[in-house]
Amino acid sequence: MSNPPLLLGYIRADVLRSHTEVHRVEAQLHACAEREDFCLGTVFVERGRNPGAFHALMAEVNREEAWGIVVPDLRHVGLVEQLILNRHEAGARMAVLQANVSPRPGGPGAVQPARQVRRSTSVS
Repeated sequence: MSNPPLLLGYIRADVLRSHTEVHRVEAQLHACAEREDFCLGTVFVERGRNPGAFHALMAEVNREEAWGIVVPDLRHVGLVEQLILNRHEAGARMAVLQANVSPRPGGPGAVQPARQVRRSTSVS
């Protein structure tokens, strides 16, 4: 049996409502990777305006031959991160997955609302 492909995680703490959410969001990345049959490696958390964690992520991509990057949603991949991805040889080929993607209403995987059935009662 082969090992599942490797994903690396990336979270921008400034996008979250609170810095205390980082652990919860990291758990969501782990759950997404497991659900999609990937192995989640290091999760890099950007805590300031300088993209140091994203540069470290790109260096790790080269060392670990990661399949892709998983982010909570696309707000975590801003303009600076997109420019770094495009200028980086491996980054230009890198898949970026969103952990929190809700299915379209009525589309595959969407939860259908429960229908209420009214029973008529006869009055005698």
